[in-house]
Amino acid sequence: MKGAGLAALGTAVTYPLYTQQTAVSERIIRLTIETDGLARLEVRGSADEMFQPHNALMDRTASKRSEKDRYYLGHFVSSGTAVLNVPAGRYTVIVEKGLEFERLEAEVDLNDDQTLRLAPKRWVNMALKGWWSGDFHLHRPPEDAKMLLAAEDLNLGVFFTMWNTQNFWEGKQIPPNSIERADSTHVATLMNAEDERGGGAWMMHNLKKPFPLGGGGRWYPPGRVVVERAKAQGAWFDCEKPIWWEVPVMAAVERIDSLGVLHNHYNQYGMVADEAWGRPRDQNLYPGIEGFSNYSLSLYYRYLNMGNRYPASAGSASGVLPSPPGYNRVYVYAPGSFGVDAFYSALRAGRSFVTNGPILTFNVNGKIPGDTIEIRSARPLLVMAEAQAREAIDRIEILANGRIVAETIQPKLEAEVEPKGYTWLAVRCYLKSDLTVRLAHSSPIYLRGPRQIWDSGEDAAYFVKWIDDLVRETEADPKRFENTEQKEEVLGTYLTARTHYDRSLR
Repeated sequence: MKGAGLAALGTAVTYPLYTQQTAVSERIIRLTIETDGLARLEVRGSADEMFQPHNALMDRTASKRSEKDRYYLGHFVSSGTAVLNVPAGRYTVIVEKGLEFERLEAEVDLNDDQTLRLAPKRWVNMALKGWWSGDFHLHRPPEDAKMLLAAEDLNLGVFFTMWNTQNFWEGKQIPPNSIERADSTHVATLMNAEDERGGGAWMMHNLKKPFPLGGGGRWYPPGRVVVERAKAQGAWFDCEKPIWWEVPVMAAVERIDSLGVLHNHYNQYGMVADEAWGRPRDQNLYPGIEGFSNYSLSLYYRYLNMGNRYPASAGSASGVLPSPPGYNRVYVYAPGSFGVDAFYSALRAGRSFVTNGPILTFNVNGKIPGDTIEIRSARPLLVMAEAQAREAIDRIEILANGRIVAETIQPKLEAEVEPKGYTWLAVRCYLKSDLTVRLAHSSPIYLRGPRQIWDSGEDAAYFVKWIDDLVRETEADPKRFENTEQKEEVLGTYLTARTHYDRSLR
């Protein structure tokens, strides 16, 4: 899944596809693009060639997953004025500045030197409403962090400087404060580690100092051991996505602080609609790119049904997957001045939604995500959801324990929902898109009361079978461990997790 990694921290990679050779006979035009501050640009030629200024700030390590990804891979970041020398001809110029600003696109015929002014205007200001944005999965160079955050108007960027055997800090003096600030509301944290091996990807934020991860062993030491070492430093544990083989194990034996609901398979110009080395989905039940998304979401719902209060998180894996920082972002409600500690406190409280397009508002009887409603009667609950977006909204859906209980194709939905035995409600919104899945999803509002008892037997049985399949694959792989002791230790953890789910079936 990831072929570039921490090479992004210092190794420049040349993409011949985007290195434009100009014939001597071609007339060269000077194109100046003014964006009124930092922004991300695409300059496309008439044959879809991509042009950039010399030594431009680009994503030089992300992988190309589809032909459309050439647009992302050919982009560059401008500090406000970009100057390109290009052959005469017709060009498409696109300017973006993150989700909260409009996306500008202009066609221009260049016969003489020209200055093009494209300054995106803000269409929504979430900070003024007390909402702050974050991307929990960035593999871009730390030295680029300030410009990237400002160019995408991203409040918090979690940059990974430790990844399996790679350690950015090796041989360096550890700074007293591993935070980069573009300004008071655009902050990058750098002391973050990702343990990504056979069982999954475990993201550990806000470490106090570097520490050894899983090393070269694909399945040993167990991921839980690495997470426990990080938690001893007070780290935040973000489970990167729900499709990895050992996620049900981690959910049973560790405290997951947040779960990647909008993760790096959702890309700007396409969708990675396979499970990589995670547990494959049933393609008949979940076909195509939307099927992959539904499969991933259904797993999140199963964990919620089991009583886990996991706030939704989001990450782009920019630097590895072809998406800019903040393409997938989590918003948290933390009124007041921005701060890293306040951000994580709000997320722990569940006051969040994730999005790569729509902006969501959601409440139930006036309560917001993270709240708990005491149900004392069968009286219907008043659910209100509203979405805003730069593009056309496809639908809004209200979910109760993973079931759609109300929906609309309008940007606003008001509905009465009978509480029945439901234990949580959430909302999701989709935009119209042919290339990828564009959606927003809230963290849940929880329901509690003597009648709010959800039969989670089906979900527990699902995870029992999942772990049984994991055990079978482990037993059938003679090369998975170096010795019997390692194998027995890992299988013992799997058995502990299986017992956790098996109890719910009794």
